[in-house]
Amino acid sequence: MTPIAEFWETKKVRRLVTVSLIYAVVLLIYFVLGTALFPAIKEQGTTLIQNVPADIENFTRWYQGVLAFAGDKADLVTFSPGDSKEFAMKAFNRTVDMTTGIFGLILNSFFILFLAGYFVVQAKHLWQEIFRWIPPHMHERASSLIQPLQDRLGGYVRGQILVATAVAIFFICGLSILHVNYALTLGAVAGLLNIVPYIGSAAAAIFSILVAFNQSWILGVLVMVLFAIEQSIESNFIVPILLGRQVELHPLAVLIAMIVGATLAGIAGAIVAIPIVSIGIYLGEEFYVKRIALGNEPQL
Repeated sequence: MTPIAEFWETKKVRRLVTVSLIYAVVLLIYFVLGTALFPAIKEQGTTLIQNVPADIENFTRWYQGVLAFAGDKADLVTFSPGDSKEFAMKAFNRTVDMTTGIFGLILNSFFILFLAGYFVVQAKHLWQEIFRWIPPHMHERASSLIQPLQDRLGGYVRGQILVATAVAIFFICGLSILHVNYALTLGAVAGLLNIVPYIGSAAAAIFSILVAFNQSWILGVLVMVLFAIEQSIESNFIVPILLGRQVELHPLAVLIAMIVGATLAGIAGAIVAIPIVSIGIYLGEEFYVKRIALGNEPQL
């Protein structure tokens, strides 16, 4: 929101007014989309949840048929019939834990919106307080770093929104073309959960494949292929291009940052890895690489 607030501030519009209008416009957009799509998503979601036990039972029977067809080779693919239900419950519980529950998610969302608006409105006063702790001779240098760092952090948020939107559109279109039941709901969930790249599409894959196999085994295989294609496109194009360009990182750096972040700190690490790497590379260029290029000794 900061670039918009700064632009209108030059037109004598107060930041509080700009932020309020931004929230009002976004709320209106969500209201319009919700009015148009929510009834269908709610109906599909309710039916999906109600049919999960039956879908699991049908999948178990289908699996038993696969074992019978495998004959002597059944040991290579066997697992307890109850494993599918246990796996689904674990996946659901992990999803709930990841989002800290619906109430916690809503509370955190309001808290984040309030802090974001407060920081934008009070930015000048906040920076004045911060600069009190910085020696006067370093004020000019510190000021030159604020805007680029701000652009990269804002770009990360914009990039995540673009990635989530692209993933949702891909799955809604793909599942609809294949005539998979609840395509709108499954695609919307994939995009919504994709605030953590790859996790959203993987979570949606579980239910999509389950639903598809209950329609036909051929459709189940096609949905598995669809998710494999999406993962490849997301890894090689969507995330590196839409997210990497926003934070000014090379696509390879984006992938490495996500892998390292997820390995060290799980989901939380995957979320914060890209902005941390982007900021780190920028500071390294400013205080080290540029000084080397000018023939000066780096000063950290």
